[in-house]
Amino acid sequence: MEKTDLLLTNGNIVTADETFPGVIGVKDGKISFIGSSSLHVQLHVQADRAIDLSGRYILPGVIDPHVHFQDPGFTDREDFEHGTMAAAAGGVTTVISPPLDFPPTTTLEAVKVKEDAYRGNAYVDYAIHIGATSENIELLPQLWKQTGAAAVKMFMCFSVAEFPFVQDEAMLQVLETVAEAGAVAIIHAENDGMLKAMEKKVRRTGKKDGVAYNMTHPAEAEIEAIQRAIYYLEITGAEGVILHVSTARGLELIHEAKERGVKVWAESAPHLFQFTVDDMVQKGPYLKFSPVMHDKENQAKMWELMKKGYVDYIGSDHSPYTLEEKKPGETDIWKAPNGIPGIETSMAVFLNAVNEGKITLNQLVKMTSHNTARIYGLAPAKGTITVGSDADFTIVDLNLKKALTESDLKSKCKWSPYLGMELKGWPVMTIVRGNIVCENGKITGAKGFGKYLKRGGKL
Repeated sequence: MEKTDLLLTNGNIVTADETFPGVIGVKDGKISFIGSSSLHVQLHVQADRAIDLSGRYILPGVIDPHVHFQDPGFTDREDFEHGTMAAAAGGVTTVISPPLDFPPTTTLEAVKVKEDAYRGNAYVDYAIHIGATSENIELLPQLWKQTGAAAVKMFMCFSVAEFPFVQDEAMLQVLETVAEAGAVAIIHAENDGMLKAMEKKVRRTGKKDGVAYNMTHPAEAEIEAIQRAIYYLEITGAEGVILHVSTARGLELIHEAKERGVKVWAESAPHLFQFTVDDMVQKGPYLKFSPVMHDKENQAKMWELMKKGYVDYIGSDHSPYTLEEKKPGETDIWKAPNGIPGIETSMAVFLNAVNEGKITLNQLVKMTSHNTARIYGLAPAKGTITVGSDADFTIVDLNLKKALTESDLKSKCKWSPYLGMELKGWPVMTIVRGNIVCENGKITGAKGFGKYLKRGGKL
């Protein structure tokens, strides 16, 4: 009789290609076997713990590669401990942290500060991205080789003073370096000049409402920057991801470039599919982020393109600020910072979409684990349900209908634009390397269990 640590029975296993009833065995944190859900299999397997999933769906553990934990440096907003608890509650088994903490991860010393801050505090597995500016181009090969980072992030527009954006000359140099090193670039693509010009124009009108802010980030600013980023990726031969694409035309441009051989992928974000510019009237600063949402027509087209496979993966862009920081934006949107929480609700947004027939569960697996693991060098350990891979699972109940409440939130940030919004389909159990870290909204894992992942080869 085969012996396992954990046996998942009576679930529906979902991969990028198929869905089938099955039994999964786990031994020493790895998937030890995958079988049919027949009584025969269960009778021939001895397990320390068996869980009857009663027809729920077993997805490969969700990977969120775009999570701003604000740690180190801004831990009044969020910290790594609470951020990874929020990840577990949202069905996320692996997170990747961008370089916008303080100090930004643009030097080996800054990377060590972040590693020290994260060590012993994670509830789920994690990796990091490093950052590129015009000041650290010569350091990038060493940073890439010595840190095991998942990608190299850069901005094409202003974000924060501590992490300057790259203008064209520096961007070309960065991408040449990325190509030579065999790295992956991740790019916030908006045209800085267009944003500044539009902000001056809108501010002159005296408008201070949420819609006024969105006017300062026109679709054209993203579309132009995406075209330029694609061209630079093409002529340098670098691999790159365009982050949080907010426009249907942007998704089309990336798809067209990919079709002709450019090594480029599209990330998008849940809030861009859940909200439109119309929601700024009511929610204002609590939906202030960039790039912004656009109109309903653009959003409908983005759903169509997602169904066609134009979105390679989903990143929550979880970027919380305190209520005290956001509140002044209720009367003057210019006084609120950019960023919203989202890691706890990202999967629910898209599970709700599965219920509405906008996408399939298999497509969701591609965008939340399968593609992400391959782009960021985490496969085959992550992103798949395969014998020998890590036993990371996101168990979902497609029939669970509920509205998010403040008491649900595990993040340090106790507000969310999703509060009170009913969605159908939620993660109900999160398993990391065979350990249940969250069940029915309650954290069951141990602080420090999460493992620091170094990039492997891409598949």
